[in-house]
Amino acid sequence: MEEEGAVFMPEGGDTGEEGGGEGEEETWRVVGRFLTQKLIKLDFMRQVLASVWQPVRGVHVTEIQRGLFLFVFSHKTDMDYVLDGGPWAFENNALVCREVLDGVNPVDVELDMIDMWVQLHDMPKGYTSHAILEQAGNFLGSFVKHDERFEGAPWLTFHRIRVSISVDRPLRRRMRLMKRDGTTAWVNFRYERLHKFCYFCGYMGHLYTFCLQAMEVGIPVERYLYGPDMRAGGSRSAPRADGDNWLVPVGGRPRPLVVKPRMVEAVDGGRGGGGVTPTSISEDEVVVATAKRRRHGMESGENGGNDEIANIAGSKNLSMAGASVQPRPSS
Repeated sequence: MEEEGAVFMPEGGDTGEEGGGEGEEETWRVVGRFLTQKLIKLDFMRQVLASVWQPVRGVHVTEIQRGLFLFVFSHKTDMDYVLDGGPWAFENNALVCREVLDGVNPVDVELDMIDMWVQLHDMPKGYTSHAILEQAGNFLGSFVKHDERFEGAPWLTFHRIRVSISVDRPLRRRMRLMKRDGTTAWVNFRYERLHKFCYFCGYMGHLYTFCLQAMEVGIPVERYLYGPDMRAGGSRSAPRADGDNWLVPVGGRPRPLVVKPRMVEAVDGGRGGGGVTPTSISEDEVVVATAKRRRHGMESGENGGNDEIANIAGSKNLSMAGASVQPRPSS
């Protein structure tokens, strides 16, 4: 037992890690799994994702365990594009992925959080500061960052934040925001690139047609709590499996570095129906704003301005500053 507790220290500078030897290519690794119980067809999956990502130096894809995949990139920008641009999906099954840091075994990386862009609709005027949006992100999961593209716009139809969301909890539909005058307002969430999820229980990874809870309750779909309105944006056609140009064969060399624009086409999930509150969901929680909004331009009064929700017709929304140029998310 004492011998087994002894510390082994390799001698010399070469540890055998990828990119550690002279002349070897430096690589960046991402490990991921898909939110599904079905068998993933490796060959077809690598073709589809490679054709969507189009990495400038290629990607090498292997299955290191059943349902666990390793994506090896030869350029950091390719890895950053995958991590920052998701969530991605194959056959409408969301990919949960994380970077594999040096010295970490890929099978030990926790894959229980997925980063998503979330739209916050119906935010009351005077409650859209970065501090309040960050609090809303932590209400959803773990706040990651703001969308800075429309900073300073006088009014937006919604505000975007990137949030790391647990895949082991149901999605949140909305939150009740307590204003400074003691009244509350509902803020509704819309998820960009939201793939397969259950309209009954709100979990990602399965449909209500395969949900045991929905089968046991036996209520009509129209009474389910969740529905297609949880998704932001429309559906698009699936990409073709033509990723050979971006795949690196086993033992092959990475592609030469050629910078060219990415052409991204992907798949949003399907659409379905409507809204009962599972007993595991509580919407009685109230988010209390603890920071005041930065003021831009003229506001009515010095004590917070107009706290009511702006009700403007949908046709007008498209013409408001900053709203018409917000892109529809792709998958």
